[in-house]
Amino acid sequence: MEKLKTLLIANRGEIAVRIIKTAKELCVRTISIYTAADATSQHVLAADEAILLPGDDSTAYINGNEIIEIARAHQVDAIIPGYGFLSENVEFAQAVANAGMVFVGPKSEAIEAFGLKHRAREIAVAAGVPIVPGTQGLLVTEDEAVEVANELGYPIMLKATGGGGGMGLMICKSVEEVRESWTQVRSRGETLFKNAGVFMERYYPESHHIEVQVFGNGLGDAIHIGERECSIQRRHQKVVEECPSPFVENHPGLRERLTSAAVALAKSIRYGSAGTVEYLVDDTSGDFFFLEMNTRLQVEHGITELCYGVDIVQLMLQQADRELCGLGGLDKGYLETLQPDKPSGCAIEARVYAENPARNYAPSPGLLQHVGWREMSGTRIDTWVVTGTRISTYYDPMIAKVMVHDSNRTAAIERLGDVLSHSTICGPPTNLDFLHAIINSSKFRAGHTLTNFLTDFEFTPAAIDVISPGVYTTVQDYPGRPTAGRGIPQAGPMDPLAFQVANILAGNPPNTEGLEITLKGPELRFLAPACISVCGAPMDMSLDAYLAVRGGFPAIAPYFGSKSTSPLLGIGGYQGRSLAPGDMLAISKLDGVAGELEISLPAHLRPVYSRHWDIDAMVGPFDEGYIVSEDIDMIYNTVWDVSHNATRGGIRLVGPAPRWAREDGGEGGQHPSNVIEYGYPNGTLNWTGDSPCIFPVDAPDLGGFISSTTIVKASLWRMGQLKSGDTIQYRRVSLKDALRARAELERFLESVSAIVAGQCDIDSVEPISNSTLPESTVSGNWGKALIYSTDLGESGIPMTFRQGGDEFLLVEFGDGKFDLNHRCRVTALDQALKKSQESDEGLRGAVYKTTGCCNSLVIHYDGLKLSQDNLVRLLVSLQKTIGDLSNSNVPSRKFRLPICFESPAQEEAVKRYMETQRPHAPFLPNNMDFVANINGITYDELVDIFLSVEFMAICVGFFCGDTICLPVDPRYRLTCPKQNPSRVYTPEGSVSWGGSCMNIYPVDSPGGYQMTGQTIPCFDQLGVKPDFSPSQPGLFRDFDQITFYRVEKEELERDLARFRSGRYNFQYEDVIFDMSAHNRLLQQTRDEVAAFKSRQATSQVKMLAMEKESMDRWMAEKAQNHVPADEIELLREDPDILTLYAPLDANVWKVNVSDGSVICSTKVVAILEAMKMEVAVSYNGDQRDGLDQSFKIEKVLVQPGDTVRAGDALVFLRHI
Repeated sequence: MEKLKTLLIANRGEIAVRIIKTAKELCVRTISIYTAADATSQHVLAADEAILLPGDDSTAYINGNEIIEIARAHQVDAIIPGYGFLSENVEFAQAVANAGMVFVGPKSEAIEAFGLKHRAREIAVAAGVPIVPGTQGLLVTEDEAVEVANELGYPIMLKATGGGGGMGLMICKSVEEVRESWTQVRSRGETLFKNAGVFMERYYPESHHIEVQVFGNGLGDAIHIGERECSIQRRHQKVVEECPSPFVENHPGLRERLTSAAVALAKSIRYGSAGTVEYLVDDTSGDFFFLEMNTRLQVEHGITELCYGVDIVQLMLQQADRELCGLGGLDKGYLETLQPDKPSGCAIEARVYAENPARNYAPSPGLLQHVGWREMSGTRIDTWVVTGTRISTYYDPMIAKVMVHDSNRTAAIERLGDVLSHSTICGPPTNLDFLHAIINSSKFRAGHTLTNFLTDFEFTPAAIDVISPGVYTTVQDYPGRPTAGRGIPQAGPMDPLAFQVANILAGNPPNTEGLEITLKGPELRFLAPACISVCGAPMDMSLDAYLAVRGGFPAIAPYFGSKSTSPLLGIGGYQGRSLAPGDMLAISKLDGVAGELEISLPAHLRPVYSRHWDIDAMVGPFDEGYIVSEDIDMIYNTVWDVSHNATRGGIRLVGPAPRWAREDGGEGGQHPSNVIEYGYPNGTLNWTGDSPCIFPVDAPDLGGFISSTTIVKASLWRMGQLKSGDTIQYRRVSLKDALRARAELERFLESVSAIVAGQCDIDSVEPISNSTLPESTVSGNWGKALIYSTDLGESGIPMTFRQGGDEFLLVEFGDGKFDLNHRCRVTALDQALKKSQESDEGLRGAVYKTTGCCNSLVIHYDGLKLSQDNLVRLLVSLQKTIGDLSNSNVPSRKFRLPICFESPAQEEAVKRYMETQRPHAPFLPNNMDFVANINGITYDELVDIFLSVEFMAICVGFFCGDTICLPVDPRYRLTCPKQNPSRVYTPEGSVSWGGSCMNIYPVDSPGGYQMTGQTIPCFDQLGVKPDFSPSQPGLFRDFDQITFYRVEKEELERDLARFRSGRYNFQYEDVIFDMSAHNRLLQQTRDEVAAFKSRQATSQVKMLAMEKESMDRWMAEKAQNHVPADEIELLREDPDILTLYAPLDANVWKVNVSDGSVICSTKVVAILEAMKMEVAVSYNGDQRDGLDQSFKIEKVLVQPGDTVRAGDALVFLRHI
C-alpha cells in the first residue's frame, strides 16, 4: 500500500474480523470501534487499536458523525463499512469523502442511484439488463397499486424503494392483500429507510435467487467474479449460499448471459469497488430478471473467494489506495488479469445464528459458554465469537459463516455436514441442527434450491421448550464440582439421592445432568420423543424434585467437568442461571421409546418425606473450646425451625443462641464466632454471629466463622429436602456409623440400578430407613471434634487435627494468630501431600481437594477409600519431613494494580444499600472513613497505607477466587467489623477490608467487607482473557503480593473497559519472598505493633458502641412493622389465601401496597433490587388460575430494606 496506512472499520462482528485479517496481511494499521455490549467481540482484540463508541449501544454503530470524528482524531486514511449499518448510507459515504478520507466502497452517487429500487430498475433497463415485470416508477395511490397488480397478474410483490435485506416488502396474492399491505409497506419504508415510495414487481414463486459478484475501478472498467446461488432464504434473509449455482451449472450459456449483463450494468455507471448484481431466475424457463444491486461487500463473498482464489477485501483496499494516490482506481490492465474463466470446485456457506427454532427462529441472546468448531482442510469459518462471548440483543444474531470448499458439490455437502455435526456451540440455542437438516435433505442434495425451499421444509429440534420455568429450576449433575475449589462452588443436586434414582429410572448413569425443581414446577413442552423420570417429594410439598431425561442435555457446556448451575454466581448450567421462559434445552434424539414400559420405584423403597427431619451429623470442626460444652449438647437436643431463608447457598435455622467459650474471635474478628479463615465442609452448621446456617452445595468454600456440626454424607439428601417451615433435629453419630450409613446408601443405589436392569428381586432390597438409632448415638461414643494434636519440634508451634463430617479434616498450625510462617507450613504440607499422590494411585483417588488458608489446610477425602486414622498418620509423617521454614525463600509474584478511592460503582452500591437494606450505621455513607476511624487513623493515612504497603495473598477462594490478603508489615494490620447486614451487591474489583484482612472482590457479588476502593477484577469465569486460562479462572495464587497505585475514576473506567474487552495486561513480576527478612521485621517492629494495637483498641471501643446504638435503633424501627410468626402461619393454613413469592434473592426496594388494598392482577406489588437489577413483582396469575381477577391484600410481610430469598412470601392475597 502506497498511501493507505491506517484503516478504520466502521462495523462489528465477523465482517470486522475478516476485514482486519486482510488489512494486517497488507501491513495496514487497523482501528476498530465497539460498544460496551460488544466488549468481548473478537474484532476488538484483533485490531491494532479499539475505540469505545459513546452513546447508546443500539445506535452507536450508525452514528456517522461520531465515527468520522474518531477517524479524524486517529489520522485515518480510509473507512471501510463492511455490510449493514452505514455501508449503503449516501450521507455517510459523502461525509467521509468531505473529511478528506476514502470511503472503501463505491462513490456516494452510485450508492444513491442503486439505493432507490425504482431508480435502479431504470438504470438496468438503460444498460440492457432485463428487469422483473413491474412498475416503471413509484406507485402513488392504493387504487393504482390494485390496477397495476391486476394487469401484471398475481402473485405480486410490493416493495419499498429504499428497502433492502428483505425488509420493506410483502407478497400479495389477491386484491384484498394488496390493499391490506399498501399502507404497511409505505409505513415500513418511511420508518426504516426514510422513504415511503413503493413500487411493484411480479412475484415468481418457482424461482432462484442468483447473484453475480462484480468489481469496477471507477474509471469505466469492470469484471465479474462468477455467480452465487442464494435461494434458500427465511423471511427474505439468506440461510445457505453456494458458488457456483447448481442451476447455472445445469444450464449451459446462462452464466455468460448473467455475468455479461452484470458487467454491463457496472460499466454503465463507472462503478468503483465491489458490488453484487442480484437476479431472479425463473426455474422453468431459465429467464432472469434484475432485482437490485448491492453497493457493498456481500455477506457471502467468502464462497466466491474460495472458488476463484481471490481476496475481494484486498481488491477493495487496493482500489482505495489508488484513489488516495489520486489515480481514480485500479489499472484497467491489472483488473482484466483478474477476470476468471470459471470456478474451481464448489463452495457452500451456512450462516450460523443464535436463534430458537422452537420459537419461530427468534433471536436468542446470551453467553456462549463453549464454542468449538470442526476445522479441517477446505474449511473456512468467519466468526467473531469465542468461548465467553455474549450475544447481544442489540445486533444481528449471526454467530459465524461456515464455509467449505471441495472439488465438487457432493463432496462439499459432505464436508459441510461434517463441520456442522461436529461443531459445538453451548449457550443460547442456535440453528446448527437446522442447517444440517437442510443440507441433508433430498431437495438440497438434488440441487433443487428454489426461493420457496423453506416454505414447506419441516424441522423440529430434539429439545424441550420452556413455557414457564417454575421457581428456581436449574440444571444440575452429580456430584457437581467437588474438586474445583478456589471459590468455585461445588453445586450439584441438593438431594443427591432422589437425583441419582431419577437418572437410574430414566436409563441414565446416575451422574447425568437433569433438572432440579423447587417450590413450583415448570411447564415444559417436549418437541421430540423422550424418556423421563421424576423423583423427589410430592410436588405440592417439595423443596426439591428432579426430572431426568434420557441422554441428559448434550448442549449444556461442562464447567470444571460439571454441567451444574450455581445461579448466585452465574456459573455453569444453562446460561449460569435458573431457567426462564423461552429457553430451549436440547435433548438426545431417541428412537423406539414409545414402546418402553413405565418403571416406578416401589412405594416401600421410596424415601419418606416429612416436615420434620432427623439428620445424622458428626461433631466439629469447632466444638471444643469455642462453644460451651452444655450448648454443644443443646445443638443436638434442640428441634430447630427452618427459616424462610433456605436456599442452595445457605439454610438458616431458627432456635436458641449458644453461649460462647471465648470473649471474642481474636485476630479473626470481634465476635467469638469469628476465627481466622479456613476451608468449609459441605453440610456444616456455620455460625455467623449467633445465627446458625447450614452450608449446602452453593455455599462459599472458605471463610472466617466457626462450624460446630457437619451433616454426614449419607444424610445430605435429607438436608436437600429442607424447606421453610420444616423442623430438624441433629443425631450425633460417630465416624464409623457415618461411613456405614454411606455404604448402605451406595448399596441401595446399586440395587435400584439392578431392579431397572431386571437383575434384582425387588423384595430383596432393603429400603432406606432412619428409624433405628445408630449405635454411637445410643452409646454416646461419637468422638471429639479435636482428634489429634502435637507440637512442631523445638518451635513449640501446635499442630491440631479437627474432624467435620466423614469427608473433612482440618489441620491447623499456631494459636489463632495471623503468621506468614504458618502459611509457609500450610503450603509445604499441601505440596508434600500432592507429591505423595503422584506416586500413590490409591491416595490420588481418595483425596480429592485441599483448601489452604493462612493457618490451616483442609483435606477433603473419601472416607470409604482412606481411613481418617491413616490420613492423620500420613500428614504427621509428611510434616516431619518439612523441617524449619523460617529462613525459606518462597516463590511469589508481585502485582501492581490501580486503585480508585472515589469509585462511582461503589458510591452507587452504598446508596442502594442505604435505600434497600440499612439506612444508617457508623460505616455509612463512607466505608473509608469508618475503617480509618475504627483504627484510630485519618482518611489520608489510610490512603497512604494502601499506596505504600505490600499485601500478601493468604487464601484464595470463598466465591470465584476472592483474594484475602494480609499486610506483610505487621504495623499496618488494621481491623474492622464487616457490614451487618451484608450487602446484596458489591461491584467487581472492590478493594475492601474486613476483620484483619484486605480483600478484592473478583465479581459482582454479595459481601460484607467495608469497601475502600476499586481495582481491576481478578476473575474471568471462562478463562479467555490475558493472564487467565480455563483451568485457572482466578488471577491470584497463594503468596502473591499486591501493591496499588492511585488512579482517578476516568482512568479506572478506561482500564475496566480494556479488561472487559480482553485487552488489559496485568503488571507483575516473579519475585522471591524472603522469610528470614520477614521474621526480622516481625522482631524489630514488635513494640510499634503493640503501641498501634493499643490505639486501635481505644478507637474500636468507641466505634463499636456507636454501631451497637445504631443497630438497636434500626432493629426497633424494623420491629414496628414486623408480622408475628404465628399470624403468618395462620394465614398460610387458610385455603383461600394466595401467596406472592419473591422470584430471586434480593432486597426489597419499594412496596406499593398496604394491608387491605385491592389490586388487579397486573398491579406491581413490590420492586426488588438484586445486583443492580430492579425486578417488578406482581400477582400475574402464573402462580394460580385467575389472571384478570381482583385481589385484596390480606397481609404485607415485607418492608423496604428487607432482604428476601427466592421463594420467600412477600404478601398474602385473597380473591374478591
